Amino acid sequence: MPAVKKPIKRRALPAYSLVIPVRNGGALLIECMRALMSQSAAPAEIIIFDTESSDGAGAQLKNLAGKMPFRFISVGRQEFDHGGTRNAALKLARHDWVLFVTQDAVCADSQTVAALLEAAAQPKVAAVYARQLGHADANPLAASARLINYGDERIVQNMQSAAALGIKTWFTSNSCCLWHKPTLTKAGGFASSLILGEDMHAAARIIQAGATIIYEPGAQVCHSHNYSAWQEFSRYFDIGVFHSQHAELLFKAGTANKEGFRFVKRQASLLWKSAALLSLLRMPFHIAAKFLGYKLGRKYTLFSRRICRMLSMHKNYW
Repeated sequence: MPAVKKPIKRRALPAYSLVIPVRNGGALLIECMRALMSQSAAPAEIIIFDTESSDGAGAQLKNLAGKMPFRFISVGRQEFDHGGTRNAALKLARHDWVLFVTQDAVCADSQTVAALLEAAAQPKVAAVYARQLGHADANPLAASARLINYGDERIVQNMQSAAALGIKTWFTSNSCCLWHKPTLTKAGGFASSLILGEDMHAAARIIQAGATIIYEPGAQVCHSHNYSAWQEFSRYFDIGVFHSQHAELLFKAGTANKEGFRFVKRQASLLWKSAALLSLLRMPFHIAAKFLGYKLGRKYTLFSRRICRMLSMHKNYW
């Protein structure tokens, strides 16, 4: 966990709507909500989209919200859609800035949202996303992945930086991302019927239309997954499907190949320096799983729907 930051004197910050898609989030969801309710910049309203949860967390969330305007909307499991459900929330939100947070992302301190809102005051900014740190139980592979993908320097992502950033020009994450509703709505909102990547798809469209997205490392959330090699395969199969279906949009600034090679080199170096030898031995299996999953995902049209469903992490898509 990072060191506790001293409160910073900030300008008056705009009101924002908070949206959390939920499905059986358990204790981590409650931790997520508590951290959000302790922010120095509190939400003006809370919108929960719940997909057939059976853990009774809805009542706890409402209690945590207190007198805050709170809407709890039920979604059928077959109706949930990464982009479509978030787009429905976007339309309901009453404020120009909408913060999307996943149920397993926990603000690292009380200044997370204020840092996002501060960065959003820059000209032409349509979205600001937070730095992700590993949860306390993150294994070395998961923790190092967060260190590589989420560094400590602010990144301004627009068409002027596309030549240097490549495909990472469109990189963002709805695990904790503040969106400017008017800009996103003008661009058509989040696309529906995507296997994943509704955040990246939206980012690519609004950046190519002239907007800017900022990665703000001063805003930090704990969010990580201890995936097995098979889970990595399935996740990267889905990424391959996404890239195949939207190559014309996503590859305007280059392909993902160079980023993959850079990631492998940096992760190996981090694991070696931290003496995580067991994880270093596991790493080749995870790399192979990602590579094979991605390549098969790019060729998903060669397989039957049944096989795609078997290989995929997001099986409801099929």
